[in-house]
Amino acid sequence: MAERLERTFNWARLGGAGLIFFLGPLFPNIGPAYLYGLGTFVLIYAASIYWLLHSKVAPATFDRINRAMFVIDVSIVAFGMLVFAADPSWTTFVVATLMIIAGGFRFGTAGAFAAAGTLAIAYVAIAAYRAETYGLVVEPPRLAFHVSVMVLAAYMMSGLLRELEHLRAQREKFVRQAAEAAALRQADRIKSEFLAAMSHDFRSPLTVVRGAVELLLGERPGALTVAQRELAESAERNVRRLEDFTSQLLEIARLEDGQIALEKEELDAVALVRDVVADHAVLAKQRRQWISLDVDPDGPLVVADRSRMSQALANLIVNAIRYAPQGTPILVAAHRQGDALRIVVRDHGPGIASEDRQRIFDKFFRGKSANGTPGSGLGLAIARSLVTLHGGTLEYEENPGGGAAFVTSLPLAT
Repeated sequence: MAERLERTFNWARLGGAGLIFFLGPLFPNIGPAYLYGLGTFVLIYAASIYWLLHSKVAPATFDRINRAMFVIDVSIVAFGMLVFAADPSWTTFVVATLMIIAGGFRFGTAGAFAAAGTLAIAYVAIAAYRAETYGLVVEPPRLAFHVSVMVLAAYMMSGLLRELEHLRAQREKFVRQAAEAAALRQADRIKSEFLAAMSHDFRSPLTVVRGAVELLLGERPGALTVAQRELAESAERNVRRLEDFTSQLLEIARLEDGQIALEKEELDAVALVRDVVADHAVLAKQRRQWISLDVDPDGPLVVADRSRMSQALANLIVNAIRYAPQGTPILVAAHRQGDALRIVVRDHGPGIASEDRQRIFDKFFRGKSANGTPGSGLGLAIARSLVTLHGGTLEYEENPGGGAAFVTSLPLAT
């Protein structure tokens, strides 16, 4: 970047030489020898810089060359101010502002103020020289004004450089975050593919094992002792748990890969909720719990995939049954709220710790309240993904009476 900047400055040097040759003679009282000598020097200087920038020497010693060029450029401008000092109007010193800008881009705030300070001193000294040599009047207010302008130019340049640095830092941060996000998406895609492959490969051997256990429990190979039956029943329970887990793995992988196609239809939302509650009443009863249903008498219609929406609600109800203490009720409520249906599943379990609430819908996350309760940490993630596919939302809500409350909101059919 610094070398590109120096190439730009070199074009400016050539432009300056052109101004000296073509416009310099129009200024009165200026000796041609000084004028053409300055222009020739600037041309030779620009040609030398061009050669340096395209040589093999420049990359190794560029910092030293850059500092030397800065000193020479400031000296050329100061000498140009001296050459044109014989002009009664003497406005050529305005070039100093350009040099202050160049100093800022080269060396930051230090470069801007170094150029401003050097050229301000040169300007005051040359003004005194003009008064003594040519008898031109020195105007202190004018001197103070122009020196102040140079200092202000350096100050503004430093502020501009700070803003540019801030913008550059923001851009680098954005690029870094974009790269990290892309890497995370790639890692997540690889993980989803792995989960899908692993789930698929698990299914076949699990099916074989479950079949063998069922044969044992059916006592087809022969009668079982009490201890053997207990072992077989334990094996059956764990095989079913593994089957549920692999099914959930496959489901979350398909959801993340966008492979779930919804078969939507208009449904009576309250009837759907009643069916899911009825399907899980026996499971609740086994844990000495009961499900209390609170729904609108006239069921509003929603457009949804019956099996997928039932799966999402089932995950929430099973989650409540699993974490709620024995002998406690589980409330399932479904009410119209504006142009949406609000379904709440509420329990009297341990609830969700405040530090875990931002992560409870993450895959495989299990909060502190899990406390050894069996589970894969996928049920809530799958439920939210399915609800989101239906254009709805699933959120955790604070339960004033203790426990957890999960609120599903689904848009009503129009």
